[in-house]
Amino acid sequence: MNILILTGHFGMGHYSAAESIQQEITRMNPEAHVYIVDIIEYMFPKSSTVIYASFNFMVNKCASIYNCLNEIACRHSNITLKKSVVKKVHQLLSEYQADLVISTLPVSSQYISAYKEKVGTSIPLYTYITDITAHEEWITPHTDIYFVGATITKNILISKGVYEDKIRVSGIPVREDFHKEVLKTHTGIKRRKEVLIMGGGLGLIPSYHKFLTKLCRNKSLHITVITGKNKALFLKMKKDFPAINVVGYTDKVAEYMRRADLVITKSGGSTTFEAIYCRTPLYIIKPFLMQEIGNAEYIEQKNIGRIVWSDKKDVYEDIMDLLNNDALLEQMEVNMANIKLEWDCLCPSHYFGKKEVA
Repeated sequence: MNILILTGHFGMGHYSAAESIQQEITRMNPEAHVYIVDIIEYMFPKSSTVIYASFNFMVNKCASIYNCLNEIACRHSNITLKKSVVKKVHQLLSEYQADLVISTLPVSSQYISAYKEKVGTSIPLYTYITDITAHEEWITPHTDIYFVGATITKNILISKGVYEDKIRVSGIPVREDFHKEVLKTHTGIKRRKEVLIMGGGLGLIPSYHKFLTKLCRNKSLHITVITGKNKALFLKMKKDFPAINVVGYTDKVAEYMRRADLVITKSGGSTTFEAIYCRTPLYIIKPFLMQEIGNAEYIEQKNIGRIVWSDKKDVYEDIMDLLNNDALLEQMEVNMANIKLEWDCLCPSHYFGKKEVA
């Protein structure tokens, strides 16, 4: 069976989900051939670099404009394919001899759905929604199954006209190394609390120099900052905060997260569910992108972390208040464990060409 996963590099969440799905399918069905393709690079090879650079600039410098454009895109999400695009999609499916298409990006779901409508093919299309919020751009008439992160996402889809039997609550996919079960304790031998700070897929960290200075002066804390591929940020953090353990790009994020008592990060869909798997409470400072606000609301509703919505909050004092409340941290970890009870399935093998063994 040939499975084609279509995704893109708008941040790292979509691509990370694609890699996680590939891992899981390959583990369950070693005979399957699973390919990941960046739909933007494939469809627009000459302009994909500009498209991604524009996205990064918009997210970093003009978040309000990005949110506005995203709202407009949600209201006009139906794609009409030109003949040249139909030909390109046909070429893509033929090149990989795809028996099944999985999408972790709204535009790839739209392309494949429109292609199915245009040529009358019945190739299955599965869409994995990589945030808790499910905007209209994710919904297409020829998606066969939607895999969603939470019951609330399922209910949003139903309210927008998607049939319930087409939706599976599976959690947002995370890589295999996050699946290891953990048991944390906050009592007993006194130790320094572990704080992990991550900037998200684009290597961004909120510019809260004041609170970072206070954190690293606190001898009761051990702080690790992961800057990802952002070399400029890595060098700046090394220079400005010599007491902090600064880590660049690493494939050991799961290990760092499991060791942490609290992770300060962006509320991306993948990061949120990585933390859920590791049972590490989240601390989110002023989410500003539309989808991240939705994820932050979910974190707050489920009591698996704390959200700072306003500049008026003393971030340092608030972080210390949470870190010193062992009972609350433990409750958040229990809540994270309970979230898994909502899930119908993770990556059920009978959807991907191999029957489950009873």
